[in-house]
Amino acid sequence: INVANFRFSELSAEEINSPMKKLAFRNADLTDESFNELLKLLRYAPELLQAEFDDCALDGVGDFQPSESDIVRELGKVETLIIRRLHIPRFYSFNDLRSVYSLLEKVKRITVENSKVFLVPCEFSQRLRSLEFLDLSENLMVEEYLRNSACEGAWPSLQTLILSQNYLKSIERTGEILLTLKNLTGLDISRNSFRPMPDTCRWPPKMRFLNLSSTGIWAVKTCIPQTLEVLDVSNNNLDSFSLFLPRLQELYLSRNKLKTLPDGSLFPVLLVMKIRENALSTFSKDQLGSFPKLETLEAGDNHFICSCELLSFTLGQPALSQVLPDWPDSYLCDSPPRLRGQRVQEARPSVLECHQALLVSGVCCALLLLILLIAGLCHHFHGLWYLRMMW
Repeated sequence: INVANFRFSELSAEEINSPMKKLAFRNADLTDESFNELLKLLRYAPELLQAEFDDCALDGVGDFQPSESDIVRELGKVETLIIRRLHIPRFYSFNDLRSVYSLLEKVKRITVENSKVFLVPCEFSQRLRSLEFLDLSENLMVEEYLRNSACEGAWPSLQTLILSQNYLKSIERTGEILLTLKNLTGLDISRNSFRPMPDTCRWPPKMRFLNLSSTGIWAVKTCIPQTLEVLDVSNNNLDSFSLFLPRLQELYLSRNKLKTLPDGSLFPVLLVMKIRENALSTFSKDQLGSFPKLETLEAGDNHFICSCELLSFTLGQPALSQVLPDWPDSYLCDSPPRLRGQRVQEARPSVLECHQALLVSGVCCALLLLILLIAGLCHHFHGLWYLRMMW
């Protein structure tokens, strides 16, 4: 819809009392003037909680006027503002948004996704006192401008910050910059291209969730905060994981290069682990038993060697589906060739494969008895004398 020339017809507040909870604009063309007119709608939707703008275009320079007497000074009860793929043709002439500072002071959740955001001014961040959730995914944020956005006093109530798919390069600098966010508990910095992880880093003191998936890291070091309860390092280049995390409850390791399960003693309270699409070849009762509180393990789509040990373990554990939610369809044999492609649950090895030692011992015993028998018969029938005579 094109609302560039929208003008709001005044009505008395008694005439309309809309129960509307959400107002969304998709593929809409806006201007500064029409945005000011749309703000007047808020007086007639007192229960509005969420405003959303998807794939919209703003032909203006941010000349908003919410402080005028005939326009609302704040967004009422609106708690959530979502902006996705906003296109501003004249972004190079855009104002500093001071006019909307008062509008957003009570908003708790803001998403500005894929809209070429590279900076949130420090003064603006400091005015967002009620903000608890901020999503700036798929934008142009770098450490230098993030430092300005997360200045002292910025986002004082912020608990969750999402900076996925931006242009961050250093885990160490990112953690140090965010030290000003004293209440931050969740940080998503996935899909950034980080340099090698240092040994030590500084993080906000209340960090419980960290997402480092798809960041290209090769190793996990003690830079990871010890306060974490959830850690996601999926889709990286990890071939081992040996970091002690005493509070960790959920660990996501899918799409890496791990060949064995991590040592369960490193995670004394771990409840959930997902390690799909790695290079695991087997797991045993002892390995699973090293996780004292593990309730859910997803280890499917790995390259399992259907050895006798693995098959005997799975056959002896009929309750595996209670721990492995993706059992049995995602657990297929990769070797030996005879069993390749079969589900581990249904694979049956041959006697020769599973009892080689017993078979070799039996053959040796039989050969020994045969030799003794031949020797006894030769002695009894003077076989050596006949052999000498034949010679």
